[in-house]
Amino acid sequence: MNIATLIDSFKALDLATYPRKELSALFKQVGNIGYVIVTFHKGKSVMRARPNYGGERFEKKSDYSFKPQEYNTTYQRASTPNNTMFYATTVPDILESGDLENMRVIGVAETVSMLRDKTKSGYQKISFGRWYVQEDIHLLAIVQKQDYAKESSYTKELADAYNQFIQSTEKEISERSLAFTTFLADEFSRKEINGDYNYMISALFTELVTLSGLDGVLYPSVRVDGKGFNIAITPEATKKLSLYVAGECSIYKLKDHTIVGNDAIVELSGKEETFVLNPLPNDEMACLAKLGVKSIDELK
Repeated sequence: MNIATLIDSFKALDLATYPRKELSALFKQVGNIGYVIVTFHKGKSVMRARPNYGGERFEKKSDYSFKPQEYNTTYQRASTPNNTMFYATTVPDILESGDLENMRVIGVAETVSMLRDKTKSGYQKISFGRWYVQEDIHLLAIVQKQDYAKESSYTKELADAYNQFIQSTEKEISERSLAFTTFLADEFSRKEINGDYNYMISALFTELVTLSGLDGVLYPSVRVDGKGFNIAITPEATKKLSLYVAGECSIYKLKDHTIVGNDAIVELSGKEETFVLNPLPNDEMACLAKLGVKSIDELK
């Protein structure tokens, strides 16, 4: 089956019926495709964000890690119900003018859904864990998204590297690779999600990537329009990470204006399993004043 027909077959499936077997059969027909592999070396940092609900406070390393498999029941952008993954945000090691440099911004955008609606106001507590790579982590990079090439110098760098590969390989493989990776990029950048089934293609692809021996995937964050990046790695690969900072913040949102306040933090040695967050000076009133309100109730 030629690649255009194969891609059309993927698109023709009604994902709302959860056609896992059909998708798996189509993936088996993809054949030889060229991908970009990225390696995160020791010292690279990534950040995991997790919303707090009902007065939760996270003071265990596991609270900042992957969702336990028993609670992993749906498809997500890079995980299936069968295989939970550790999600985190990251930014390039070398930043150029205009690049997004704050991993926390990406984490907030990815995990706090009210930020996606400029008509909504609200308050949300959120926790962050900064992890550092201790041993090389190997990731398949999703790069062929032309709309994102101008949003980050790193996206452009990855796209340029991929294009060099395309130009250096035989025509049949290069055309097949470019078509399929472009299709994958579109799946990883879906914005409109009607149900977890909309993630099936990207999730099942990631599962295949990890079964091939890689630690996971790297892809642009759709929630910041490709200006930052997400990673999804296997639970086994988290053994290559150490948690060095944990913190708790407050998100104050008044329609299209958002302020992030700092509530607590702790610096770690990378070996602790449990710890106590240290409260920071209360900045709630200062954050609310920046929004022009006097209480959290005005944000409800």
